[in-house]
Amino acid sequence: MKNLLILSLATVMFIATACEDEKAETPPESATISGTITFSGDWPTTGTVYLSVQNTWYPVDAPYATTTISESDVTANAYAYSFTEVAFGTYAAISVSWLDPEDTNPATNQHIIGVYGGTAAAYFADADSITVSEDIYELTGLDFSAAF
Repeated sequence: MKNLLILSLATVMFIATACEDEKAETPPESATISGTITFSGDWPTTGTVYLSVQNTWYPVDAPYATTTISESDVTANAYAYSFTEVAFGTYAAISVSWLDPEDTNPATNQHIIGVYGGTAAAYFADADSITVSEDIYELTGLDFSAAF
């Protein structure tokens, strides 16, 4: 009886340790948005080119995130971009603009030259919004063009 009890306990312990629960994946805390911008036209000799994730469209407030693009960052007219650690939410647009240093009016000196999902024919009013969440935390291939 004693041997049977020891054998039963040993079997239960073996099964319990062999069948560990799978650890749940840690949910992501932020998102990544990436793609490629294809530029056309002549790069401006002055001013700054910006890439921005916009909270509103048309941009009437500061963008969620922004970075500058220099001509040396562009290879074969293409620029690969990536925004990391993006807070979950919906963003109105991803845009490329050129800041004209000769125009001192802040209402008119930022020229939109490209928007993800938007067309110049519609004055970029047809921009696509982007939503990132715990379920959709990596958006890749958000490619678009920008024309100077």
